[in-house]
Amino acid sequence: MSERKSYFSYSAAGSAFGGIVTAPTAITVPTQAMASLSPSGGYGSATVENFGIEGLLYVRRATTTAQGDPKQTELTITMEDITIRDRVTVGRLTVHLVAMTSPGAYEAAITPGGSAIEGLRVDGKELPLVSSAAIFDCYPTYSALEKAYVEGALKGLIVDPDTLGAPCMAKDLNGCVSRTGGVKATLYSLTENASWLPVSNGGLRIKDFATLYLGEYRISKFARRLNMLRVELGCDYNGSLSFGEGSGNGQWEPPN
Repeated sequence: MSERKSYFSYSAAGSAFGGIVTAPTAITVPTQAMASLSPSGGYGSATVENFGIEGLLYVRRATTTAQGDPKQTELTITMEDITIRDRVTVGRLTVHLVAMTSPGAYEAAITPGGSAIEGLRVDGKELPLVSSAAIFDCYPTYSALEKAYVEGALKGLIVDPDTLGAPCMAKDLNGCVSRTGGVKATLYSLTENASWLPVSNGGLRIKDFATLYLGEYRISKFARRLNMLRVELGCDYNGSLSFGEGSGNGQWEPPN
């Protein structure tokens, strides 16, 4: 049998949650439910149930699954019943990234369809949230996103690279590229914030507690990275917790 002249090198990985607390005492939240693909593809899955750190965090169940076949790469993270310091609760959190790259393709087609935060409550009161994952589904490639940005279809969803969360106002998408070579976006625009919480540095500020960053989406021509919920603690507790983080896809070798 002759050796293949090209092959696809898979790249997809995700984790359910993890983080650190620096005060009042140092606490490491071990990264949970991690799964990744080998460069040859395949399948990987991990689940954690009833994880808790008293006074800080509880998660009833979380599962991460990564799989790759000749047609696509798929990463799925589902989390149920999250509680953070008895002040923030989430009923269900989902990350879903599907990537397809045809042989010799100039760029990958990647969509976050189905990624959402459901039943987010602060002090028992539900926050009104609408995920924009479906908008990004309409523009799966980088070139499609470039065109959509110029046409105004991504208004409020692309973040200025020199800020933590202000919308990018450049004339084209190239003006929104960060020094690391990617574009930062969000699945939850806060330009028309419908909640009672103020917007601070691109997140929703809960007084004397934390800032919530929602649906942080990083875009490059051949990959996407999504962090559905980041909680920056700040008051009697200091630290950072992330929930639902993953990335994909890979590339063909040789690329052309």
